[in-house]
Amino acid sequence: MERRLSIRMAGPEVPEGKFALRDLQRIVHPLEQAVRALLPASKPDGIQKGRPRKPQVRFLLSAIESGSAVASGEIDMDLEPTLENFGVEPLVLLVEGLDGTSAQLPENSRRHLDRIAQNLPTGVDYVELTVPAEEKSARIYRRRQPDQPTGRTEKAATLSGRLMSIDFRNSLARLEVQAERRQQAAAQMVLLRFPDELANDLQRCARQQVSVHGVAMLDAGGEIESLNVQRIHITLDDRQSLWAPKRLRWPTPDERLDNVDMQEFLRTSSEEDEA
Repeated sequence: MERRLSIRMAGPEVPEGKFALRDLQRIVHPLEQAVRALLPASKPDGIQKGRPRKPQVRFLLSAIESGSAVASGEIDMDLEPTLENFGVEPLVLLVEGLDGTSAQLPENSRRHLDRIAQNLPTGVDYVELTVPAEEKSARIYRRRQPDQPTGRTEKAATLSGRLMSIDFRNSLARLEVQAERRQQAAAQMVLLRFPDELANDLQRCARQQVSVHGVAMLDAGGEIESLNVQRIHITLDDRQSLWAPKRLRWPTPDERLDNVDMQEFLRTSSEEDEA
């Protein structure tokens, strides 16, 4: 039975080579239940009595591969070999069922996979499951709740705030915008996407109060998810008050010592230490 499995998250806000533990848990736990639903029930051992039950399934993480958000691991099952489960390949059945190349997955297994699709972390478009030994893979795409609006809109917008961080490799930045409503006391972070030709302008505006104009992506509730930057300029340079300069002061010419006799200095210092 093949047990090796890799999980890859993909999307515009997936950091390179990183996995948030809470995000991985939201994927792994329903995945374990989906695999468990594909296993046949086994009889309890001679000590325990009761009806046949399905074995427990656990995903044991072994590595986070560098260069992408890929978690590799192994499915661990307390499954005793019997004639009923001989030749069962739950991971292969799962991937083929998702890919549509085999019979339809059982309703119980499909329900757990739907939980993954509905609860993908923000900025993740899909999760790709791969069985390396079989070279088979399938994707679980983001799916919204039935009663959740799905429409996204775009509109021209201008935002004002402080440019807090810039990721030049991925052409992303984060703008700290003060909350518009009093109930939201904390400042909000808006994701900015900028073209290469604006990289120098963003570097010049780092940590300063800026005004950014571009095309805003709005969610179904009308909130700004991100902004594609077209223009940016500084509105207030207050870095001196926020980040004070270092207190190092170079000595004046009159304060400098010239023609110092180092041997005499070392001898005098040694005598003072002995005294």
